Amino acid sequence: MNYFISENVFAYNSGTEHAQARRVKLFAQLPGEPALYVTRDYNRFLDRDRRTLGLGQNQVLNMYDYFQGTTKTPRREQKLRALSQIPLAAYKIDGHGPNYSTLAENGRVLARIDVMPGTVGLVGTITYRDRFGNLTARENYDWRGFKSSVDYFHPDGQLARTTYLDQAGLPVLEEVFMNRNGQVAPTMWKLLAFHGHNYRFTTEDELFTFFLTQLVKSDAHARLFCERRSLDGAVGAVQAPQKWAVFHDAHEVAGRLLPAYRTVLVEHPAQFTGVLVGTKAQQSALTQEFTHVRAAVVPDTVISLASAPEALARIKHRVVMVGRLAPEKGPDAALRIFARVHAAVPDATLELRGYALSPAYQTQLETQADKLGVRASVLFAPYTTGLALQQSYQQAQVLLAPSQHEGFGMQLVEALECGTPVLAYDVEYGPREVIEPGVNGDLVQAGSESAAASKLIKMLTEAPLWHALHQGALMSAKRFGPEAAGKQWQAFLAANPVQ
Repeated sequence: MNYFISENVFAYNSGTEHAQARRVKLFAQLPGEPALYVTRDYNRFLDRDRRTLGLGQNQVLNMYDYFQGTTKTPRREQKLRALSQIPLAAYKIDGHGPNYSTLAENGRVLARIDVMPGTVGLVGTITYRDRFGNLTARENYDWRGFKSSVDYFHPDGQLARTTYLDQAGLPVLEEVFMNRNGQVAPTMWKLLAFHGHNYRFTTEDELFTFFLTQLVKSDAHARLFCERRSLDGAVGAVQAPQKWAVFHDAHEVAGRLLPAYRTVLVEHPAQFTGVLVGTKAQQSALTQEFTHVRAAVVPDTVISLASAPEALARIKHRVVMVGRLAPEKGPDAALRIFARVHAAVPDATLELRGYALSPAYQTQLETQADKLGVRASVLFAPYTTGLALQQSYQQAQVLLAPSQHEGFGMQLVEALECGTPVLAYDVEYGPREVIEPGVNGDLVQAGSESAAASKLIKMLTEAPLWHALHQGALMSAKRFGPEAAGKQWQAFLAANPVQ
């Protein structure tokens, strides 16, 4: 089995989660190479969120689900007025709008029932208070309709412990919290009656290592692919036939190693079979500086090539930037570049598509757009996926990518798939291996905002140039399609058989 490992599946997933999910789906098409998307974090909404990545229930395996015995549990909507634990003959449920109800007995309110987000009348949580109004317990329901965990509180309202339940409602795992230096934090995980034994762990990562060990101890052909640097310690501690660290970003900036990469490259490189990167340039940089580390190149992502590039009319002079709005992605630079473009092309518009690092950072960008005099021409568009994201690419004339560093750049190939030329900063490592100047877009030196604006103006206003780049984008996208990616992965697997 090939285990692709990360923390979670989120409501707002980054390129890392999308790339991981696409690999799992690609491996489903490779003969004899089963794969799972493995997650560590407890997530009551995993069954909902995995659908946004196009993953089936049998393609995702979560640690908590594993110990709770709920990995294959189907969804059954649990309406709050149909809970077996609340017989309506003895208790009264009063609705207070669409989001919550209260539970009362003999006129005294016992609990508040919050509706599952995004549903009508389904149980999300039930919060209990004593007769003095003190918080005592909170029952948490899984998206699939069963009580999954219970939080218990100290008299002062601070969390004391969380108990995770199996389908019969019996505790199988307990997380204990304590106050340390004014911060309430988990200090112990107790695994209860697992194969007849109890186990204690001081960190969630220790529990995760134990979980992964259970997966691979009877799998002589196990490969572990660690997608997140935060999990390198936990994955590295597992005894498995092969363990690969997958790098989705640059490991160093301005010649300095980023701290997140120290576990694999400096502290415990011997714990891993090697490192996987998306470009030959990063492979070369790694092998030159870290001669003891084995580095291989595999596709960072794969695109479907099933889109209809001309399904929507292009919005004249529309520029789009796709990705998380965070300093390293350069949205501030995008605004300054666009202001120069707007001065020469007054009807130009910029779409910033993605979720912001924080509300404060988005406000900062909006203020910047105001000061530059282009706020009315800038669209701050929310995070989206699938067809809605594809439409953003299809409607734009150019994708602007002014990142400070980019391990690969999923948005670059997604734009090419839709026939949208790309203008990117020539940073390490992805853009120069994806973008061919004059063929499917162009590159400029990082920080050269004037040069970027000049090239962007030409791409927007010179129709013959744009059409040539458009056709080049469609042709070059084939390098990142499932057939090409599948062959590259098969070559890697053949060159690295599990012994």
